[in-house]
Amino acid sequence: MKKRNVRIVSGVLALALLVSTNVFATSTAEYDAQISAVKEKQQQNEAEAAELNARLDALRAETADAQEYQATLEEQIANYQESIDLALARIEELNDSIEQLEDEIDKADAEYADTLEKLKVRLTALYTSGGDLTSLQILLDSTSLYDFSMRSEAMQSVTRHDKQLMEEIKAYMLETQEKRDELKAQKEELAEQKKELESKQAELQELQEENQRLLEELQVQSAETEDMIAQTEAESQDYLAELESLIAQRSEQAAREEEERQQALQQQQNQSNVSTGSSNTSSGSNNDSSVLNTGSLSFSWPLAGYGYGSITQYYGNNGHMGLDIGIPYGTPIYAAESGQVISAEYHWSWGNNVLIWHNDTYSTRYAHCSSLAVSAGEYVQKGQVIGYAGSTGQSTGYHLHFEVYQNGSRVNPLNFV
Repeated sequence: MKKRNVRIVSGVLALALLVSTNVFATSTAEYDAQISAVKEKQQQNEAEAAELNARLDALRAETADAQEYQATLEEQIANYQESIDLALARIEELNDSIEQLEDEIDKADAEYADTLEKLKVRLTALYTSGGDLTSLQILLDSTSLYDFSMRSEAMQSVTRHDKQLMEEIKAYMLETQEKRDELKAQKEELAEQKKELESKQAELQELQEENQRLLEELQVQSAETEDMIAQTEAESQDYLAELESLIAQRSEQAAREEEERQQALQQQQNQSNVSTGSSNTSSGSNNDSSVLNTGSLSFSWPLAGYGYGSITQYYGNNGHMGLDIGIPYGTPIYAAESGQVISAEYHWSWGNNVLIWHNDTYSTRYAHCSSLAVSAGEYVQKGQVIGYAGSTGQSTGYHLHFEVYQNGSRVNPLNFV
């Protein structure tokens, strides 16, 4: 930016120098040199503006890509977060199932231990009473045959019941242990998946942060480039204003020089008349009355090889304010008289056209050119090529639209050529 500011200051100083030199300008040649210098700076300014605009377009395209990438990263991060949340929920469910199984196993352990303890008590009682409890002892202790059979069966059933119950509890414990191991394995697998998801999500978040930094840097560069473009546009306006001023001053100087030239010619003519006598006083009586008196100007036909027979539209026909001359594409067009090029540009109606200022009274325009051979500010000589025939603007065929201005109003060109 500092380098840019130095360049701007240099440009401003150069303009100031050009303005200051205008005070000492004494000829159109000096003005031409100043105009050329400003035009060169203007062209450099336009080239720089084009480069800056191209750079801004590239930055904007890169920013759009980065924004699209950022959106993709955010979407992927959200998807990973959703997967992590699902894994966490599943792990929580497995934790609840494992806790429930562990409670059931603990309960089965307690039941197994209680049954085993009761069995031990009964066996201890049997052995304490004399070892094995025989059928005879059961019979002697019975009050009847029915009582004997019932007591004997009860003792066997109690033993069978305890053993069966212990076997069932043991089988249940083994079954639930296998299920608990399976649940734990699923939990560990989900935990590993969660870990991988979190790792991938962390990588994406790091990429997102890096891309965000890139976006911020691109925005800073875009803002700086936009500021530089605004500066070049402001400089361009300064150059254009300076060109307009120089062209106007040159036109005034050209008018003064032309007036001085005419005065010098008049003095020479007066001296010649004095020396040759009064015999030459009638020499001006043979002027063509069909052509208006334009003072020192003498307009010529703006084309070579295509005369009045090529006219396709006359002045005044259906409000036509010029002379249309049908000619092939690319035919050279010549300045009808010497003068200053006021403008050489494209117009929506005239197309590519040239406007030449000849003096305070007369100007001529040449319209619908395919291309132009002069530019604004140039001083052209009578008969100099200023452009080439075409059909640009509001035109239906190849031709030259020729106009003559008298005191700012369009008049019939045939009165002058």
